This record gives sequence, C-alpha cells and structure tokens, in this order.
Amino acid sequence: MRPAGPFLPPDVLASLEAGRTIDAIKQLRAATGLGLKEAKDLIDAYQAGENVSMATQAEAPLHVPDAVRQALAEGNKIEAIRLLRDHEGLGLKDAKDRAEAIEQSMAGPASIGMGAVAPGLSPGQQPSGGMGNWIVVAVVVAIAVGAYFWMRGGG
Repeated sequence: MRPAGPFLPPDVLASLEAGRTIDAIKQLRAATGLGLKEAKDLIDAYQAGENVSMATQAEAPLHVPDAVRQALAEGNKIEAIRLLRDHEGLGLKDAKDRAEAIEQSMAGPASIGMGAVAPGLSPGQQPSGGMGNWIVVAVVVAIAVGAYFWMRGGG
C-alpha cells in the first residue's frame, strides 16, 4: 500500500498506474521543474514503495517557478504558498513547508561567509549600498570640516 499524501501530482500517478514510467518522469519534470535525475529518483522511490513527500523533495534541489522565488524575495510568503499550491497541487501545509524550504535555500549561501553569493546577485556582483555609502558620507564630512576650518582661519 502506498503512503498517504504523496508529493506526486495526479497526472504523474495516473501515468505510473498505467505503466508509463517515462511519461510520468516527463510530467513530473514539467510540473515541478526538477532535473531529469531528480525526477527519475522520485519516481523510482515511489515505485519502490517509499514515502515520496516533502521530505524526499527537500533532498532534491529546489526548482520552482520564478514567480515563487520572486514572491519570497519580496517577503510575500503567502503569495509564494498560493503559487505553489496552484502550480503543484499541494495542500496548504505541504506548500507552506516547501515555501519555507525554498526560502532557506535562497538565504543559505549568504549566511555561510566568504565566497557566498547574496540571493539575486551574480557571482562577483556587489550589493548596492552598505559600506560604500558610508565611505562617501565620511569623505563629504571630512571635506566639509576641512572647508570650515580653512574658511575660519582664512577670514
């Protein structure tokens, strides 16, 4: 007997029940954006009777629509959950868990330290603002103080 609440979408399950494994893998890739290996591994796990759920999916790289990542980047977790439910046919709890896993994967490398890439930036691209702005402010203040003392001493 299969575990309750599988991750696999209904059309994928229908293909598997009909014995069309390759179609099931294609449908799973189209529905989730997973790579070929990840989709095949999930299908194989399901066919072996393993629980193919959010825990299984979390081990695979998180491939999601750009709209979900955009919503999470903007801090709109509710919209991301709604998009996941619509896109993947997940229940509320599974969509929430998946959104949180995606959110962690987006923030993960930035919190590791040197060599990390901030979310939304290309490797080598520097985030705007931050220390660069403080240097400009310090230079402007130094020039203003120097000008004040120069004008005071010269007049």
